[in-house]
Amino acid sequence: MVFDRRDIRPSMDVYTLDNAYLGAVREVIPGPLGLVGDRLPGATPEASEVSGERLGPAPTQDIGNAGPRTQSARAGYAAASDGAEPLGDGALKVARWWGPVGRRTIPLRAVQTVSLERVTLRQTKGELPRDW
Repeated sequence: MVFDRRDIRPSMDVYTLDNAYLGAVREVIPGPLGLVGDRLPGATPEASEVSGERLGPAPTQDIGNAGPRTQSARAGYAAASDGAEPLGDGALKVARWWGPVGRRTIPLRAVQTVSLERVTLRQTKGELPRDW
């Protein structure tokens, strides 16, 4: 998954997959862009061979509805880029308090979901590497 500066911010809470609290994000460190996880940033999936418009009860493309062309996977679902800086293969600095004790650096590739003010990792507390 590719995150940008709006997705992960300082003060968000970080939890493991088994709901163990690790601390709050203190810093977000951007990394190189290239391949992140299993896809390129901004990559668009291939369009389906069959248009869903043709499967509907009353196709409207023939009478002027441009939606099926402009809102396809190939067209990026008609969503223009807003120019937010992607974080690439960066990292999070996480701590339970503002001091130096208990700090850990977690790579962004370990993040499974971001929801509201919560970041959830792919690993359980027992699976976390010691060097994080």
